[in-house]
Amino acid sequence: MKVIEHAHFGRLETGALRETDVVWRNTLQLGDDGVDVLLWAGPSSEPSAGELDGLAARLTHLPALDAAARAALRTHLREDRSFIDFHVEELDGGETVGRLVRAAEGGEVGADAFVAAMRLSGVGLWLGDLSDRSAVVLDYVFEPDLSDQILAVRTTPQGAVTAVGWES
Repeated sequence: MKVIEHAHFGRLETGALRETDVVWRNTLQLGDDGVDVLLWAGPSSEPSAGELDGLAARLTHLPALDAAARAALRTHLREDRSFIDFHVEELDGGETVGRLVRAAEGGEVGADAFVAAMRLSGVGLWLGDLSDRSAVVLDYVFEPDLSDQILAVRTTPQGAVTAVGWES
């Protein structure tokens, strides 16, 4: 059985896993929002204390990670407006869209304003043996009561942004 005790994550058992699954979960506060955090492991996961320390550090510095992710979101949405345009068209009449459209005063809703209205809904932490995934994935939503679309910001274990992708 693969078991490790960690100061932040507590006792983690990965030996009984038959497929990739959540081995730890918590809710952290970021401003006024609660953010769901999930630690994922696979059947062959043997996390080291160092790997877990690095992931815990990302959580300890969540405001800084969020700021870096939001900068990447702004850059991404300036280059590709499709996520903004989709929401402005699909959620026409929604309170937040209405506010952003009014603030744009007849112009396009800008990436800065749109990203400011987005909410970090979840953070996925992926142990290293899941090599096809980034170590940390931050899920951002816009009007989550009206849309299930997500912009996922993927980072390295050190927190450097590697990609932004549209998911649902």
